[in-house]
Amino acid sequence: MKHWGADIAAWVASLRFSVFTVIVVVSVIAGALILSPNISTFVQQQREIAQLRESVRQHREAVESIDAERSRWKDPAYVRAQARDRLSYVLPGETQLSIISDVVLPVESQEETSADLTLVERNWAKDLVGSVIASGTAIPDTPTEDEAARSTK
Repeated sequence: MKHWGADIAAWVASLRFSVFTVIVVVSVIAGALILSPNISTFVQQQREIAQLRESVRQHREAVESIDAERSRWKDPAYVRAQARDRLSYVLPGETQLSIISDVVLPVESQEETSADLTLVERNWAKDLVGSVIASGTAIPDTPTEDEAARSTK
């Protein structure tokens, strides 16, 4: 296995620096040190400018939406619709209906339905007669209000 350290040391020893080379290297390093704060400031300012432009864009959108809202409120039909919705305003001759306790419907089942129709063998007439007979001969489990009132007298 080669020793890389020996090869690198031999290469460095073979380099010969002249005064001009040293002056150029020192000048480049000095230039980098002198310009680095200015470059850093420039990059930071560009970042701030981009943020401010984004802020201006957002504010302009907000102003446009407010102007659109204001122009809607200048329309009498919009004002009338808002009064009807917010204040329950009705025009003469109209009847207002208000729902106080709205019924929440249960969520339907997530079962997958089939697109094919299936035939169910069922005798509907027999089911109808059975239902009528069952309802007429059923014995109630609890007494009705009339029966309870008669039994207490």
